[in-house]
Amino acid sequence: MSVPASQAPDPAPGRVAGAAGVVAGVTLSVVSIATFLLLPQFIEAVVSDLGYSERAAGLLSAVLNVGSTGASVLASVWIRRSSWQRLASWALAGMLAAYGASMASHAIVAFIALEGVIGFCGGSVYSLALTVLSDTRHPDRYFAYAVGAQTVYQIVGLVAGPFLIHHGGANAFLTSFAALAALGLAFVRRIPAHGRVARDAPRPAGLLSLPVGFALAGCFLFNANVGAYWTYIERIGTLAGLGLSEVSNALAFTTATSMAGSFIAVWLGARRGYLAPIAASAAAVVVAIVLLMGSFGLAAFIVSGAVYGIAWNVSLTYQYSLVNRVDQSRRGVALTPALHWAGAAAGPALAALVVTQTDHSGVLWLANLSVLASLACFAIAQRLHARRAAREPAAAAIRSQS
Repeated sequence: MSVPASQAPDPAPGRVAGAAGVVAGVTLSVVSIATFLLLPQFIEAVVSDLGYSERAAGLLSAVLNVGSTGASVLASVWIRRSSWQRLASWALAGMLAAYGASMASHAIVAFIALEGVIGFCGGSVYSLALTVLSDTRHPDRYFAYAVGAQTVYQIVGLVAGPFLIHHGGANAFLTSFAALAALGLAFVRRIPAHGRVARDAPRPAGLLSLPVGFALAGCFLFNANVGAYWTYIERIGTLAGLGLSEVSNALAFTTATSMAGSFIAVWLGARRGYLAPIAASAAAVVVAIVLLMGSFGLAAFIVSGAVYGIAWNVSLTYQYSLVNRVDQSRRGVALTPALHWAGAAAGPALAALVVTQTDHSGVLWLANLSVLASLACFAIAQRLHARRAAREPAAAAIRSQS
């Protein structure tokens, strides 16, 4: 019988984050991506308050995620070599400075460029937060806690969103994001100064192996779907004839119901493996998106959002777990956000090419194709990993006899 990843012998002994480190890791996983988590309403504020076009809004989202992508790629290099506390402090300070500059200048080029800075600094912190959680004895459980905490933040933000849009516009959101970055600085001392150091793994079994490559490609494609959907979902609702308050309240409600996805992941653990929950989530995402094609009312919008949110939370948890499972270099989890951010940047960038002021159907088709392609990549990664695992005992036996 296979041993779940969370119960397997520790392949990289060393420092393990304790309870305080877990709390800090979960908190920083929220603070670092605060803008992305409230992207629909931030985009609404930017369009309505600053007068940006739909295409400019898509570009803003893409630049934010490109910054996070670059940070996560670099994190895969420094994550096991540098002081975690020092780098977290620098990155959070950079976020604070960029938020302040964004409030001072709304010129479109400068504003979008500063979103890239925010994405870069936040992506660095997010990669670090996930690695802190991976350096525990129950990473599957703590990844689910992080996703749950992000969902709670989304609920609060979506409920408060209409008030912020009408009474402060884009600067109200930026002020709240800056306050969270300041809060994050208070948790930096709670994370370990350094992470665990992995034993050297054979090159084919490490970060550049085919199973890891396909798993990371699946992460990229899934978040291309998320980026396109999450950037335009509020606009899709309002253009369908729903009021802004109706859309915001519906998103808050469906985000609350998406907590069920985190509970499912915590309850299920690794008992059904990682691919089956990812596959079920992909099917649910397709159903949710189909509900938004053509004309729809508030009830269909709510059902679609609830199904999508639950599937998103389940899939995200198991994506981290699958990468952690197939990667023996201990750096894959730090690189995973790079592919998530790259996908989240590619999604709205491609969507901006097909969206118009009155038609978002191209966005929905793009999201569906992306999630199905991601499932294919995860299935290939799982298959390749199983083959490699089956070959390793035989290779070890041959070496012992030689």
